Amino acid sequence: MKAWHRRLMIVAIAMALSCVAFGTTPANPGAASPRAPATEVPLYVFRVYVSDIQAVTRLIAGGWDVLETRGPDYLLVMGDETVATQLRAQGFSLEVDHALGVKVTRTPFAYYGGYRTVAEHYQHMDEVATLHPGLAMTVTYGISWLRQQSPTAGYDLRAICITKRRPGDCALSPDTDKPRFFLMAAIHARELTTAELAWRWIDTLVNGYDVDPEITALLDHNEMWVVPVTNPDGRSIVEAGGDLPYLQRKNANNTAGACFDPPTSWNQYGIDLNRNASFQWVATPGAECDQTYSGISAASEPEESALEDLMKALFHDQRGSLITDTAPLTTSGVMVTLHSYGNLVLLPWGWTQCDYYQLCPVDKQAPNDTGLRELAFRMSYFNAYATGQSSEMLYAASGTTDDWAYGVLGIPGYTFEVGPAYSDPCGDFLPAYACQDSTFWPLNKGAFLYAAKAARQPYALALGPSAQTSVTTIAAPISATVTMTAVIASDLYGDAGVGRPVARTVSAAEYYIDTPPWVAGSNPISMTGQDGAFDSTTEVVSATAEMALMCAGRHTLFVHGRDANGHWGPVTAQWLDIAVPSGDYYCLTAQPDHLSQNASPGSTVTYSVQLTNWGTVSDTIDLTITSNTWQTHPMSDVIGPLAASTTTHFLVRVSIPPDAQGQSDTAQLTVRSRNDASKVVTISLVTSATRLYYFPLIYR
Repeated sequence: MKAWHRRLMIVAIAMALSCVAFGTTPANPGAASPRAPATEVPLYVFRVYVSDIQAVTRLIAGGWDVLETRGPDYLLVMGDETVATQLRAQGFSLEVDHALGVKVTRTPFAYYGGYRTVAEHYQHMDEVATLHPGLAMTVTYGISWLRQQSPTAGYDLRAICITKRRPGDCALSPDTDKPRFFLMAAIHARELTTAELAWRWIDTLVNGYDVDPEITALLDHNEMWVVPVTNPDGRSIVEAGGDLPYLQRKNANNTAGACFDPPTSWNQYGIDLNRNASFQWVATPGAECDQTYSGISAASEPEESALEDLMKALFHDQRGSLITDTAPLTTSGVMVTLHSYGNLVLLPWGWTQCDYYQLCPVDKQAPNDTGLRELAFRMSYFNAYATGQSSEMLYAASGTTDDWAYGVLGIPGYTFEVGPAYSDPCGDFLPAYACQDSTFWPLNKGAFLYAAKAARQPYALALGPSAQTSVTTIAAPISATVTMTAVIASDLYGDAGVGRPVARTVSAAEYYIDTPPWVAGSNPISMTGQDGAFDSTTEVVSATAEMALMCAGRHTLFVHGRDANGHWGPVTAQWLDIAVPSGDYYCLTAQPDHLSQNASPGSTVTYSVQLTNWGTVSDTIDLTITSNTWQTHPMSDVIGPLAASTTTHFLVRVSIPPDAQGQSDTAQLTVRSRNDASKVVTISLVTSATRLYYFPLIYR
């Protein structure tokens, strides 16, 4: 690959000192330190050759700025000629991979060509919540290290929750029926791209509701949580360099060591928050100025401890305490942490050491490796990043947030290393701002959407095939017969990496109208393979529907497919718009059309039914109960007038006789428009009484 050259502005004082930890100790920990003027001096990325795992371990432990990308027989280290001299003195063979530099255009509202400051990211979250109160709310979940020292310094730690909000949504409780996708960025402050991707994800969600069927369905049934700047103190140090950003990686904790200030890429104050997590934390005494200094104890930093508390509040602990415990297939939730650079998708375990680009042995894989790897390769289908465990693709790392998410909570946790290693201008930590929209966002948007859709049951859904539709909306008159088409593909995996799954034959496909498959009582409608059989890893499927049998208006179709092993994949949403006839139009739906419950004799069960008036005028709806033996009655026999395009819920109660143990009763609930008797819906309510068993007491 042709080397490209740039020069980076760094501080003159850094060049007068070596990479070892000595310098001026701050007199007032937590106080802001004045930054020295910048002077242009050369900075390089070196190829440092490593022949085995021991050499990798020795290089990482040496305190140099080892980057998050590598080659087949070398790691990359950032530094100056002094660093090169130190590496050679330790017996490493190295050469210059490329020189670094900065060319930027300052804007009046940001820095380094357009990157937003912490203040702007926080303002953005506030504006989104204000403009979209039905979709978004912000949460303060802790304070940064500087703010811990003084209430006038540092930052609050903030997140935003995005969903179609109902009462109780976005609560700091794991008890919710909406699966959660958690995206965090900028835990390493100098990795500028990551917070920008979080910004675009937020905007895509709120601006896509009622515009894009996939996003609309996603927010109707899921919660999206975003932390755009996990390390705000560290990012503020980066910002202090303006168009010559400081390469601060860690937080602003300046109580340990005597490190360079202003920071260099290889010597700086702070704790690496991505080595400070309380799962598989490893102490690194004497390395206080190194980029990967892990702190004085696990989760010692307020940014990390607050992050862990936030995720504990959002997700149930779904895995046992032993390293070998497996999380169940029903596990809910996905977490992705954004880093740069290297074009990688990394999955747990990160802390186990394996050979480069070789599949880790089973005893060094996570217990849920199959599901973790399936989901990772599903995501890398979109961004084409190389995929595997950390040491399979890079090197081992302990105390990381993705390992914590899986190890402690059992949810899949992933690291995305965003950006190429060498290409100009989109490589390295400080890519041209234009790369965000030209490259990084188009590549990663699909990966984020897939992860969010799979969050309902990620280990199970990632095993199943993907569903794709060619159009977002089908429009038809009410008299038409419409053919719906989709592609069901089980082979949509990224191509690069270790342990790529094997695609399985597609065996079935189905769609649902308005009620997705995970809702009780939803009705699957089968789709057929257009070639007449399900016998390949990719199938084009279709189904026809009579519009006259449906209400006019907008409907959501949920499509998914199944593989030969019985695994269903995530749903894909599509809109079906049926033209509304002229004049007064009456039509209603009641969902679901089948409900059942079990309860003890002598008790009362309650059913909830959703009723929608799809008509153009208000309507009154009559409710009747037939075919029942047990007492069954709605809360009211009449609902309405119900305004046009309005949805409501009503309750039906069934009293189980005291002597009905082991018996069941079926009631038919008829829902009929008073203004157009042809508009009628029937719902089955099946209630069963549990059987009671009595055991005699035996005395000895």
